[in-house]
Amino acid sequence: MTPQLKDSRFKDKLVLITGASAGIGSQTAVDFAALGARLILTARRVERLSQVVDKIRSNGGEATAYPCDLADSNARDQLIARVKEQHGIPDVIVNNAGYGNYRLFLKETYEDISRMMEVNYTAAAHLMTGFLSDMVQRGSGAVVNVSSGAGKVAMPFMASYCASKFALCALTEAVSYEMTGTSVTVHLINPGPVDTEFFDAGVWEGIPSESKAKAADVSKSIQNAIINNKLISYVPPKRGLMVYIFNLLGPVGRIMVRRKFK
Repeated sequence: MTPQLKDSRFKDKLVLITGASAGIGSQTAVDFAALGARLILTARRVERLSQVVDKIRSNGGEATAYPCDLADSNARDQLIARVKEQHGIPDVIVNNAGYGNYRLFLKETYEDISRMMEVNYTAAAHLMTGFLSDMVQRGSGAVVNVSSGAGKVAMPFMASYCASKFALCALTEAVSYEMTGTSVTVHLINPGPVDTEFFDAGVWEGIPSESKAKAADVSKSIQNAIINNKLISYVPPKRGLMVYIFNLLGPVGRIMVRRKFK
């Protein structure tokens, strides 16, 4: 059981989390529930999602499951409508759903690329268009988009994944500026490798990094981003330093990447 934390600012807040059936999403759900939040959880895998809901309820928390294939725009429309009708406007939205492939771009099909973009980027944008205006009208709300360090540095064998996460990073940062003065905040979380089922969800024709953060670290980073109104967070923080140095190196950094994967 996740220990009850002293911070009560999320108590009774309505929190919508996508990709909540495992990994970062399920851990974030459990942690927000421990803070007294009311959870709306969505993911494609019905049984796994139900297990997360049952776990939260068995610990005295409040959670509702809405199974949804986020690659389907019609399903997303239905999700938005159901949440509004049955719960109202969320106080917090955590767009966490995502997956990646690690293989040559030449092996990717249009269908592979399209589905990944739908899940990793378009679904987050869709939910934002569905709820942001209402948040602004209400005068409160927070959106947290879970992207990746690969959304800041292009990596070979991850072209489609990087493209989807670059798009999510750009969307998040741009909209955060537009929300200035509205009391609605938008946040970006860029984890490196995390010890979850991520490497099993897509096609991974390589050896995953042995150094991985914990899902609990990302969950805590999500909470801290909202509490401290932090636009961009990296997990672990040293990932941010690595991205900064890479961009500072400019062409030299790109030469190093090219040589490493030659």
